[in-house]
Amino acid sequence: MDISPDSTSSADIYDSLRDGLIWGRWKSGQRLKPQHLKDEFGCSTAALREALLRLAGEGFVENEKNHGFRAVEHSDETFQQAAHLRMVLECEAVELALKQGDFEWEMALNAAHHNLDYIEARMEQAEDVTPFVKRWSRQDWVFHSTLLGACNSDLLMRIYKSVYDTFRMCAVSRIEGFGFSQLTRREHRAIYDAAIARDLPVCIGAIRTHLALYRDDNRPIERPEQMERDKA
Repeated sequence: MDISPDSTSSADIYDSLRDGLIWGRWKSGQRLKPQHLKDEFGCSTAALREALLRLAGEGFVENEKNHGFRAVEHSDETFQQAAHLRMVLECEAVELALKQGDFEWEMALNAAHHNLDYIEARMEQAEDVTPFVKRWSRQDWVFHSTLLGACNSDLLMRIYKSVYDTFRMCAVSRIEGFGFSQLTRREHRAIYDAAIARDLPVCIGAIRTHLALYRDDNRPIERPEQMERDKA
């Protein structure tokens, strides 16, 4: 198959755009202006369009006739579906990972959690978490993907990555603090501790708590600190 001259730069642009969409660099529904993006990436129109069309095919941006591209606007239903499917996949994968994970996996998980915990400790103390969101979003993925990586199923992990990215896009647009709360650090710690202890029921329970963002009746679940504010 022939490779176009812009193939490498288009792949780089795709990675940068997808990464930015996931951590909130571009908000839900925000127009992606070609000239601004070309200046930012220093790329050709062809390379940029190729990357945007690829993202449109994956459901991350919308291609509007005569209006160009914009970040996709996910509905509440899409968010609920992504949260549910992520929970299903994560619980399935972690069961395999806890059975098959070796000492190398434990060390990698320890390192991933240490890095994530460091960022989240800083975010807990910050009045504005925005400067941390990009690094936090990436480290959150490293932690969860490392946790599940020992499942030894490339197909499961590919599907999980797609669902995780959709979930994160929704979360950064719809949840205050880009999806981070004062409980997030403790939730990750609970998942980590249970995984290292190979305690599957506790680990699955911690994952469900971490991902329980919506009730069945479509109302956002109130985290404890939110309920305390409402009582005040």
